[in-house]
Amino acid sequence: MPELIRSFVAVKVPGNVADELENFLAELRPLAKIRWVRRSQFHITLKFLGENTREVTEDVKEALEAVKNFEPFTVELSYIGAFPNLNAPRVLWLSGDKGAKELGHVAKKVNDVIFDGAGIERDTKKFQAHLTLARLKDSYLPENLVRKLGEVPKLSWTCDELFLMKSDLKPSGPVYSQLL
Repeated sequence: MPELIRSFVAVKVPGNVADELENFLAELRPLAKIRWVRRSQFHITLKFLGENTREVTEDVKEALEAVKNFEPFTVELSYIGAFPNLNAPRVLWLSGDKGAKELGHVAKKVNDVIFDGAGIERDTKKFQAHLTLARLKDSYLPENLVRKLGEVPKLSWTCDELFLMKSDLKPSGPVYSQLL
């Protein structure tokens, strides 16, 4: 049985912005017993690839060379949302309007080149740029946490590259490593 590699294409959050986000999450974590993401997991997923063989992963790497370098743009994350919604949250996330359109364009290009170069199916649902903050088992947010979520700082950086990331699932949560 061939080794399968679980991977995704993402935009990483630079160190100084990760510092700001980590400081904000340090204020949120005591307010609710939910699964908060760790600093090493801060990213915006452009395309989840699932599990693929090493050969397909190499094809993905090669295909991404065509879109790896793009015109830099500013990303600003400034508000909290949830999937499916804030009234019944399963995933809390951070997003913003500035850079969302550009991230969508890059995600579409990634979708296209990976389909053409590696045969991985295109995403059919609408892309929504977001950075996952936490995952919830029950859909309840304490009122003090909801109030604090309204105080999210504006986090911005220049986005100028994407990465192919490997995701190893562990009992303590996923561990990410860079493949490209």
